[in-house]
Amino acid sequence: MTANDLISEIKDRIIQEILPVVKESADLQYADRIKRATLSTEEAAEYLGISKTLLHDMAKNKDIPWFPVGVSGSLKPQRRFRLAALDRWMDEQEQKNCVR
Repeated sequence: MTANDLISEIKDRIIQEILPVVKESADLQYADRIKRATLSTEEAAEYLGISKTLLHDMAKNKDIPWFPVGVSGSLKPQRRFRLAALDRWMDEQEQKNCVR
């Protein structure tokens, strides 16, 4: 057995052992996110794959759907993002940018 064969075998064994663990963890995280209908700014930014700063700017400019949570008339309400609304928004953005 050559060194390359040994390395390849070790790599394959590691992948076989790690892949199910990673998949299970990802599945659990996805299931947990789906259970919740609303996301905080941090969670929404992570879900969209953007920074919190960019998400704040987009929300401030009303470029992305959100709703306030907190005392009525507050100057700094907490923002919440519905998962379904974010999915629809992403679908709309995708359609706008689709070249046909």
